Amino acid sequence: MNSLKESVNGFRKRNYQRVQRNEYSYQQTNTFIKGELIRLLEMYNACLVEDQKARLIRDTIDHHIRRYNGYSIEGKFGAHYRQAGVNESSCIFEHIIPVTNVVAMLIEKRLTIDQALNTPTCYINKKDDVVLRENGLGSSSPDNWNFFKRYKILNSTFNTFNGYAITDLNNWTLEDHYNYFKV
Repeated sequence: MNSLKESVNGFRKRNYQRVQRNEYSYQQTNTFIKGELIRLLEMYNACLVEDQKARLIRDTIDHHIRRYNGYSIEGKFGAHYRQAGVNESSCIFEHIIPVTNVVAMLIEKRLTIDQALNTPTCYINKKDDVVLRENGLGSSSPDNWNFFKRYKILNSTFNTFNGYAITDLNNWTLEDHYNYFKV
């Protein structure tokens, strides 16, 4: 039997083949993460008390939603929305509806898995990310339905990833988002 030192010193990190982002890899991601979310939701619903196990399951659901967003949303087209004039090389990819809210709505069956995986994301500039945080909106939202109300403090305009202007931030709803993005 090798000693721990021999085992660790003999370790050589495997170079994994880089996966090409394409429709097949996005579909694999979608299938895998949906399956994991189904499994995790079943585990969560089987918890009899709110304890550390329940917390760990919520954290894992959060991880999978963020991973899906980072790979399949950001990888495909960047973000659902963009702050007008934002420089995409020096901006923040952010969840307009905080992921903790999305996880809670998914657990309570207020959102489907597809809806939870496709809640609105946006590129905003870094200084406006600071403004959100300074005003208590870094990880909270005043309105999950009219989700752009969170950005009213920024006095900015927003477009979809393909240039459609969101003309009324007060009334662009989550339903409008899902209809536009065919979720």
